[in-house]
Amino acid sequence: MRKALILFTTAALVAGSALTGSAVARDRTDRAELPANQIADQADARTARIKADLRLTPEQEKNWSGFESAMHDLGKKRADRAIAARAEEAQQKSGPVNAIELMRKQANLESEHAVDQKALADAAQPLYASLDAQQKRRLADELKRLSRERGVN
Repeated sequence: MRKALILFTTAALVAGSALTGSAVARDRTDRAELPANQIADQADARTARIKADLRLTPEQEKNWSGFESAMHDLGKKRADRAIAARAEEAQQKSGPVNAIELMRKQANLESEHAVDQKALADAAQPLYASLDAQQKRRLADELKRLSRERGVN
């Protein structure tokens, strides 16, 4: 059973890499060329856009700072990961790919993403609770989009 799970995981990683579309690859390349501070600035700009789209009331504004801080931290972490991935990719071009090490790195990355997503959810909860139905839908759409993009950064 354990061997089957390992084989399935390896096959899924390989298949996932093969199915990555050219648009996503171009987007990843474009982002990978940016310095960390510009990647983080893009995340901060997205956060500002979310705030503008939500049109918060003064009462709701009180719950914004925790969410904004979590979004900033997430953007910085993503930028740091993008820079680290860029450096690692450049280093790997000189040698063969170690599939086992790749699986371990992917597992670690998934664990980091899970921790980040939980922290963001915890920070978003007070804000989300204060929003009306339309604002909740808008915020949920943005958070879903952010979650889908997490593999890009």
